[in-house]
Amino acid sequence: SAVAALVAPMAVGAKSQDYARHIELSLLFYEAQRSGKLPENNRIYWRHDSMLDAGADNKVDLTGGYYDAGDNVKFNFPQAAALTLLAWSGWYYADGYKEAGQWEYILDAVRWGADYFVKCHTGKNELYVQVGKGATDHGFWYPPEYIQYDHPSYKITASAPGSEVAGDTASFLAAASILFKEEDPSYSANLLKHAIEIYDFADAYRGEYIKAVPDAQGFYSNWSGYNDELAFGALWLYRATGESKYMDKFSKIADASYGEQDTKAYGTCTGPISWDDKRPGAYILAAIVTGDEKRKQQAYWYCDNVLTQPRTPGGLWYDSNLSKWASNRYASNAAAMLAMFANYLPKTDSKRSKYVDFVKKQTDYILGDNPMKINYVVGAEANSPKAVHHRAASGTYDSQDTNARPTDYNIFTLWGALAGGPGPKDEYTDSRKNYEMNEVALDYNAAFQTNLAFLVKEGYNKPDPDSVKVHDRSFPKKADTPDITVEVTDKTIEVSTGSNMMCSSWCVEFTTDYKIEAVHDCIMYQSGPDYIICNRRESNFLDGKGTPQVIKYQGSNGQGPLTIDESVVMCDGWHAPQSSHKPMYKPENGRKYKVVGSGGVGNTTPLFEQSECWPAFLCGGSTSPKTTTIKKTTTTTKKSDPTNSNSCFSVAQGYPCCGAGIPVSYEDDSGQWGIENGNWCGIAPIKESCGDYPCCTGCDVQYTDDKKWGVENNNWCLIKEDKCQGSSGTVTCTGQNLGYPCCDTCEAIYTDESGKWGIKNGDWCGLKSSC
Repeated sequence: SAVAALVAPMAVGAKSQDYARHIELSLLFYEAQRSGKLPENNRIYWRHDSMLDAGADNKVDLTGGYYDAGDNVKFNFPQAAALTLLAWSGWYYADGYKEAGQWEYILDAVRWGADYFVKCHTGKNELYVQVGKGATDHGFWYPPEYIQYDHPSYKITASAPGSEVAGDTASFLAAASILFKEEDPSYSANLLKHAIEIYDFADAYRGEYIKAVPDAQGFYSNWSGYNDELAFGALWLYRATGESKYMDKFSKIADASYGEQDTKAYGTCTGPISWDDKRPGAYILAAIVTGDEKRKQQAYWYCDNVLTQPRTPGGLWYDSNLSKWASNRYASNAAAMLAMFANYLPKTDSKRSKYVDFVKKQTDYILGDNPMKINYVVGAEANSPKAVHHRAASGTYDSQDTNARPTDYNIFTLWGALAGGPGPKDEYTDSRKNYEMNEVALDYNAAFQTNLAFLVKEGYNKPDPDSVKVHDRSFPKKADTPDITVEVTDKTIEVSTGSNMMCSSWCVEFTTDYKIEAVHDCIMYQSGPDYIICNRRESNFLDGKGTPQVIKYQGSNGQGPLTIDESVVMCDGWHAPQSSHKPMYKPENGRKYKVVGSGGVGNTTPLFEQSECWPAFLCGGSTSPKTTTIKKTTTTTKKSDPTNSNSCFSVAQGYPCCGAGIPVSYEDDSGQWGIENGNWCGIAPIKESCGDYPCCTGCDVQYTDDKKWGVENNNWCLIKEDKCQGSSGTVTCTGQNLGYPCCDTCEAIYTDESGKWGIKNGDWCGLKSSC
């Protein structure tokens, strides 16, 4: 029976199913990976402008785009593959992103990448495909803002082609053109123009790009050949243009004869879609865009095959060859194609529920329903990975990361990054040196994020007040309690921070007539009388726990004691590499504090406008990538703010909601319509309001602070005290603390020490206390 197939509910660990919240976190990760001139609404306070001279070696502008992983190289092959999935998900799961309140952010993430790839297309048969030399970059452990080594740019041409990377670039730009077709038609048309030219180049001049860019071979060699990228690209261009010639190009590859031992044969792939292999994507996209029975059967075959493949004891899909390096990535990739196909299939399809269940279980595993009880999304939970392999987030800058401190956590939180994941027995080590389990990358998050958007669209999102724990490195970052101590002795200057105020690097600045001849274990960046003395090694970081960092100084003979009545300490904004490279003093990247006397709380004052959180523009309500003000879903409170971009009927039809005061211009069966900025918009019916949140229709209390809160339609609402007087309002349910929903009925089919249980939507639910 259905009941017998379920595992007793108490055997399942607590897990977050706040998929919308994790979409927001994932998009923050992509913002942390940005290269180039960052926008004014940059939400990652510890990231700054970087690699502004990208392409200068070839006199082209290649600024922008994304760094690949925890390094400082822009590898366009995996970048295009990841962004294709993001663009696909934005088009296909638009309702999921809108319900999560992340629609503007997914558009911004895709646009940031598309703008860069358009820059890379410098000629009809010329495409830049990499900025930075992996072999050089991986020899240093620097944040991108401070790199001083060369980062050359590499291109493919008619005489040195690269069909796989060009085909992938065409796929991304075509997918992005579909995403922006209604949002920004002229931008969409330009993207499609470039996609067509780049695909024609990839198809006409065939070859492997590692021959044109040998440096890529040690990092992103294409093992599956380039036919899969050409097939996938042709499908995207067919979807974007409707021109049959692209379907002909796809069919020529898909229906060709291949040898029995040909591992690159089109129809033989049973593994996940990846930066290397696009065949699974082609199987699913071909079924979606053609509806042809032959293509649909191939998609069914592929999806059914995925369901039969091995998993870890805890349930994570695991390929013995691929998954040892970033198992969460490949499990998400495998699930993503089943989600895409399920989204196409009617709900009456007998296989659809199996595909959806697989996607949900793989995602839930990553979010904490695993034997280690770890949420593998950085910053999501108190036990999420803290030491992922990432140069900028680490806050350290020692060459090769051999002496980097701290070793067990990163100074900065890389919000939303998906850590590589566990081994075949669900084991995991949170170590920056464990590349297989703890690296992060653009393609790790891509499929994972698409699955989150799918699950929100399917109605599985559960707002979780505690899905993001309150801790001292929350987003937006809570303003530091200014707490810096500067103590002077006859031989040393000791600098420390308290109140958990951490500085990855620091400089102390002061003016004195005292002549300092030399300092030890630090660097005298500027000599007196206006001294600037900075830390030499990353092991001298200020830990926020009062640990003093010592400047040993040597003064001229015959002087009295050194006294410092007032100093300025700069937190971050300084880089002292252990190599032949020069130290870099960038106060624009740091924060300065005035310290009076020996300092401490009350004697440390920010010399900048310090808001309640960083970045300052987020503190009172975040600003979207364009100019729209949207409600902040902050992690600094116990209760996640709801987002409700579907507050009016028109959103589902592709039209925005009207602003306040727009008059009714037209009315049909859908509702009332207005005109704003020359475009139709939907007028939301006036609803009873309880301040910034809707009023609950019922009295079931899900959370209490200074008010009583309920959850309706996957969004927070306020309990009306006058309506619910006479009722305690507090209805508890069995297993509510473990994330199980309340049952809609009082039919009990299972009882244990925690209470009575029922079944809802094929899963356990807890009976209400009122039953």
